[in-house]
Amino acid sequence: MAIAKMKQMTLLAEQGNKDSVLKAVQELQKLELVELSTLEEPELLDYYSTDTAPKKRAVYEEKLKEIQGALLFLNQHIAKPGMIEKLKKGREEYTLEELEKHIADSNLDQTIVELEKTEKRLVELDQMKKNLTEKEEFLRKWQNMNFNPNDLKSFHLMSGTVGSIASGNVEDFEEAVEAVENSYLKKIFHYKDEASYLILVPSNLESLMEEVFEQFQLSRIVYPYKMAPQDELKTALKEMKNVQKEEKESKDTIKTFKEKARELQLGEEYYYNLVEREIGKTLLLNGNDLFILNGWLEEERIPELNSLLDEHVGKESYVVIADEIKFRDYAKVPVVLKNNKLVKPFESITEMYSMPKYDDVDPTPFMMPFYFVFFGMMSADLGYGILLWVVTLATSKLFKLDKSMKIFMQLFHYLSYSVIVWGVVYGSFFGYTLPFQLLSITNDVITILILSVVFGFIQLIYGLILNGGIKWRKQQRAASYIDGTAWALILLGVGLLVINMALWNNELIQTISYVVIIANVIGIILMTMLASDNKAAGFGLGLYNIYGATNYIGDIVSYTRLMALGVSGGSIAVAFNSIVDIFPTGLKFTIGALLFIVLHALNIFLTYLSAYIHTIRLQYVEFFGKFYEGGGRALSPFKTFEKHIYLKNRTNK
Repeated sequence: MAIAKMKQMTLLAEQGNKDSVLKAVQELQKLELVELSTLEEPELLDYYSTDTAPKKRAVYEEKLKEIQGALLFLNQHIAKPGMIEKLKKGREEYTLEELEKHIADSNLDQTIVELEKTEKRLVELDQMKKNLTEKEEFLRKWQNMNFNPNDLKSFHLMSGTVGSIASGNVEDFEEAVEAVENSYLKKIFHYKDEASYLILVPSNLESLMEEVFEQFQLSRIVYPYKMAPQDELKTALKEMKNVQKEEKESKDTIKTFKEKARELQLGEEYYYNLVEREIGKTLLLNGNDLFILNGWLEEERIPELNSLLDEHVGKESYVVIADEIKFRDYAKVPVVLKNNKLVKPFESITEMYSMPKYDDVDPTPFMMPFYFVFFGMMSADLGYGILLWVVTLATSKLFKLDKSMKIFMQLFHYLSYSVIVWGVVYGSFFGYTLPFQLLSITNDVITILILSVVFGFIQLIYGLILNGGIKWRKQQRAASYIDGTAWALILLGVGLLVINMALWNNELIQTISYVVIIANVIGIILMTMLASDNKAAGFGLGLYNIYGATNYIGDIVSYTRLMALGVSGGSIAVAFNSIVDIFPTGLKFTIGALLFIVLHALNIFLTYLSAYIHTIRLQYVEFFGKFYEGGGRALSPFKTFEKHIYLKNRTNK
């Protein structure tokens, strides 16, 4: 089994050491806390209670919010490192003590205040720019008006009005105004949608002019300024220039905070860790003097936990009890996969499907050889394989990748070996035929098809044998035979029968094949009847199980994709080469070379994408479906943030 053995940990310590204990557990990053308020021993709750409202949580959350806001603002105004630079640098590693010391020695609060002040001023300046832009648009519209329209209110003998009408009514409006005795009309502007005028009329005729205004729906200007439009426009442009200057100075000031970005990132890590510890307190049981912590931990990690507790709390200040996990608790035990260096990268494929239950098996080591072979068979090209090998190796050596990306690169580096081997088998190098060739994608398609079916046949039988063994270990004797061993023997009998008919036509082998097949068919029916309380229903269920043989035909046919994808990828590469070969010699090494790179890059991408997906499908549907149920959950440890940095584990020096 490749599932780590777990222990249920119970830790007792004094109330005064609560923060130190949680800090040690957080630094370990491997222990999953269990909420103790749901204990099956309710009598404990008479002496202990849960801390539902840690006092400092709100303070830490508010500080975390301030830091995240300041960091978000700063990142919007400073240059970020390029992807290559970021990959070369990688993430720094800190211990919790180093992180806390860095925050203690920093001016984090001052940085936040200064950035918040700058952000607030920039918001104000931005609003000022919007207001000035609107003011400028308004004044440019009325800049031909060389007076302040508000001065018209001081007229006594004459009534003055400045307003706008729709452009379509200009001629009629002008005629109507001029029809009023002693009126004066001056056009200020005429745009596509509207026209504006200054209208003067004797005060005693004001009511008559109002009728004209109402008829043409004149909109009077609302002018909120003291000077004439041209003078106000000059002032507005000057103010805009000053605002833009101050905005630039503020943004230049922000750029000087670039080095503070790291300080804010570490602050985010630090306060997130504190928030998590406060949340962790809600999962504990608290007495007057002691508190109880409970959780799941890998057995081999217990010495690490003790070492950290000794350092943070002291050997005499805590008690750790490691309990064996009872069978009835298996369903809720979290799972940690434990495989060697070669198999570990393939765990990501299992995790995408489902984690195994604690009493199940990890399918990764059983699936890994098939995934390795099948991926290479679908991608088979020596040139493609060498390129994948170089790229993944160089990326891993030259760059400091994140943990998940590093595992991904390791996976494809391992797979490159399979692609290379199958490239040699198919004798293909970027679509060109090599001098040596065991199988040809053009002449040996049937042989490759048979080989694909044989690989699938082997994997199916392997899965059925695993199913039989797993269920036997779980004391499910009847299911072990019916769902696993019997079908494995039936398929072996069928396989032997087919091989005999194709190669030897030996009567003894033929008889043995029939005996194995018939005996296990009868065995499935009888075993199903014996395992059922209702024998007639058991007989019917046994017949239905036999009918399930049709599913195996479909499963075996699915493996023909090993041939189809391998042949199609190779054929496309050959076709691309034929296109390049059409070019004359002079162009073949210029445009032709560029086209060769582009076309093969496209084929490489599609080939590896198809191989990755379809190989996964064969494992999930055809292989896992024979023995693996999944349904488990991964360990969710009480850990640090690790968004910007990685925690340095001091227990594994």
